[in-house]
Amino acid sequence: MIKILFFIETLTGGGAEKVLRDLVNHMDRTKFDITVQTVWPCDAAKYLDPGIRYKSMYTFDNKVNRLRCRIEAESRLAYRLHIKDDYDIECAYLEMGPTKIMASSTNRKAKKLAWVHCDLTKAVADPKAYAEKSAPWYERFDRVVCVSQNVKEQFDELFRNRYDSTVVYNVIDDDAIRDKANRPMPENIEKRRLTVLSLGRFTRQKNYMRLLRAHKQLLDKGIEHDLWILGEGPERPKLERFIEENGLGDSVWMPGFMENPYPFMREADLLACSSIYEGFSTFITEGVVLGKPIVTTDVTGMREILGDSEYGLIVKDDEEFCKGMERMLTDAELRAYYSNAASLRSRDFSAQALTRTTERFFEELTCN
Repeated sequence: MIKILFFIETLTGGGAEKVLRDLVNHMDRTKFDITVQTVWPCDAAKYLDPGIRYKSMYTFDNKVNRLRCRIEAESRLAYRLHIKDDYDIECAYLEMGPTKIMASSTNRKAKKLAWVHCDLTKAVADPKAYAEKSAPWYERFDRVVCVSQNVKEQFDELFRNRYDSTVVYNVIDDDAIRDKANRPMPENIEKRRLTVLSLGRFTRQKNYMRLLRAHKQLLDKGIEHDLWILGEGPERPKLERFIEENGLGDSVWMPGFMENPYPFMREADLLACSSIYEGFSTFITEGVVLGKPIVTTDVTGMREILGDSEYGLIVKDDEEFCKGMERMLTDAELRAYYSNAASLRSRDFSAQALTRTTERFFEELTCN
């Protein structure tokens, strides 16, 4: 049996946290002894299936422990104090903090993997400085795992092909997504008209200002529709100011984080991704699983999911984004075409098939 550790900051939220939960919950536990460890404590029983071992570095998330974490990470003590064990594979499942901490591993036997979930050339303010700072971390890993071919290409370019990198696609629980999508909408929520939906943290990366501006332009042209944005994050005040200043309070709904967003995705007529960068978008992949029409910016990973606008409409800039939304909202046949195309594409995102591929990667790694 292969003893494997997945290390990440937290299990809550979306993105990398969600795909990690889906991966470990689908892995064959007759072949893998799985431990998930977070920096900050989580309600693991809510996220992880029985039989998966869970640990956290700290008992509480507070100012004192955050200071401890920084000091211990900088002094290369975090691994020795909180993580050490006899693993065959150690996975730092997120860039930045987890990768830095895991780089100080003292387990010489373990194969060490650093997961990269996004285009680092766009995710950090100064890519060159980041590459110089983080190069010593990546040197201590046996393999860098990128979640898409685009992410790999950008990583290899940023680090000048110094590290052994490979692509392993994210696992998503397609059956669970469909099951949750079939649950009823909350009784107090009423869909009034054509609805566009987006989902994710309110951060610079998601660029919801682009989405709000497009929404306003289309309303000004007489294209009536509502916009639902599900999520939470630091840019909420900025978005709320724009909504108030432009009189969009009646057409934009931002209810916060939703534990089950899939009934809302099911009811929406169009899914929109306005991001500046991604890695391999969980939101868009889930939209494909649900057979939804999609408009997205041309960010990392989208062409691997949607082809050359074969399964969803990929656009380049703010102007094209607005035009793409307009095309979808004013052409029911086009929405139906992309809905059918997404349904066909969804066959390629079986959790079982993607998990087996990932397991073979782990098995081959330990044989070398």
